[in-house]
Amino acid sequence: MKELKLNVIKGSIAALLAATLGMSHGALANTQLNITGTIKASPCIVADDNGSGITVDLGNGSAIQAATLAGKGIGTDWVPFKLTLKDCPTTTTTATATFSGTPADEGPNLYKNTGDAKSVQIELKDVAETTELGNGGFLKQSIVNNTTTYDLKARAYTTEGGATPGSIVGTVMVAFTYE
Repeated sequence: MKELKLNVIKGSIAALLAATLGMSHGALANTQLNITGTIKASPCIVADDNGSGITVDLGNGSAIQAATLAGKGIGTDWVPFKLTLKDCPTTTTTATATFSGTPADEGPNLYKNTGDAKSVQIELKDVAETTELGNGGFLKQSIVNNTTTYDLKARAYTTEGGATPGSIVGTVMVAFTYE
């Protein structure tokens, strides 16, 4: 009987040793870690944004007369405004402003008027008129002395004429990409 116990113990030790050696071999396998990341430029601050955006009054403080937009392809006077980025980190050398909003049915470079005036769209360009800034339009500028200013202009426009009295409302989002 003693002999039988000893064989059982020997068999258990052998099985335990075999299992341990099998695990050790798997535990010694090599692997490679690929560690990646992206460093992005820190954002600048949009000047004159009080938290609710920047308002551009297309009438410059006065109501636009419906007769101004009576004919086809006519716009109001342009209203110039500035979109300034300030306090940019010294490592940020360029900023790209990408404009987006609901395009007008009348054309991809015009924004939809969601106010109650009919037959009116909103047009947005840079002051130099080198770039149409409809949905998806963008401007890339250098940052000098931690700042850059986009000189822009907007106006009410009618493709078909016959604008009706009412409000002109449009929202254009501007997303900045920094390099």
